[in-house]
Amino acid sequence: MSKPPERSPRARLIKKGTTSDGRSEDRARYPFDATEVPPSERFPREQKKVVPGLRERRASAASRSPSASPRSLRRPTISGPDQWGVLPDRPLFPAAQRTTKRQPFQRSEQKLPRRAVRRKRRARRKAVPPAPKRLTPEQRRQVEERYRAMLASGERPPEGRRKVIARELRLPYALVSEAVKNYLHRERLRRTNFEIEKIYWREILAGQDDARAIVERAAAELRLDPGRIWWWLEKLHEWRKALDTEPDVSEAQRAAILSIYQEYLKREAPPEKGLHLLISETIGDVTPRQVHKVLLQYRLSFWTQLKNTVRPDRVVA
Repeated sequence: MSKPPERSPRARLIKKGTTSDGRSEDRARYPFDATEVPPSERFPREQKKVVPGLRERRASAASRSPSASPRSLRRPTISGPDQWGVLPDRPLFPAAQRTTKRQPFQRSEQKLPRRAVRRKRRARRKAVPPAPKRLTPEQRRQVEERYRAMLASGERPPEGRRKVIARELRLPYALVSEAVKNYLHRERLRRTNFEIEKIYWREILAGQDDARAIVERAAAELRLDPGRIWWWLEKLHEWRKALDTEPDVSEAQRAAILSIYQEYLKREAPPEKGLHLLISETIGDVTPRQVHKVLLQYRLSFWTQLKNTVRPDRVVA
């Protein structure tokens, strides 16, 4: 029988620092000229792969003569100006090339103090109170009194009465002008109503018993619409529920009230105060509502006796 082919023996690992005895199976895993590589320069594990042709290079390294000069695997340290590679033309540290000495610190010359400039203090403006949006009853009364005084004395300033009143009372011109307009309108109404009332009583005392005839006569004299005359006559004879609770006055007080009322009708213009308030202050023992109740009863005693006391536009056909 033939013997099986001999297998090549396994490669022996030689110890570090020893040489092979010439066997072909020895592999110079650790060549004699190899030096230990520091751990910092070892390759990572994934780079320790056997590359084709590596065994041939190891074999050629093992066949070298021991007389060959050992070569270190570590890169020799480089010292000198070339240790940083190719240096640029300019110095790496320019401050090191300075030859001039740094001058000591010197204070600049002391500047002359500027001439003190006196600053004028601005006068502190006083806070102007906000302009009122509406006049109070007291302010309205002052405006009306001043305007009546100007009318009585005939004073007519070149800039206008209303502007003078606004400057004197320190009020906005618009509010003063509105107060004067309302006063004139109210006075015009009062004067017109006063004239209607005078004509009404003149015709009543003259024996006229037709209300429509009285209205036509007053409208012709005052050049007003008859409806305006009817409106005021109905107001004069309109009863108020609040007067039911008012106590009655004595006969002497009633006679005094009617006497002052007759004098009132003889005036050329209505008084500044209201009729009821004027009579109440004159007598002193009655209230304005009591005066109103007495006068209303007196007027109704004549109004109910007149014919055609209903306005034509309110007659139901």
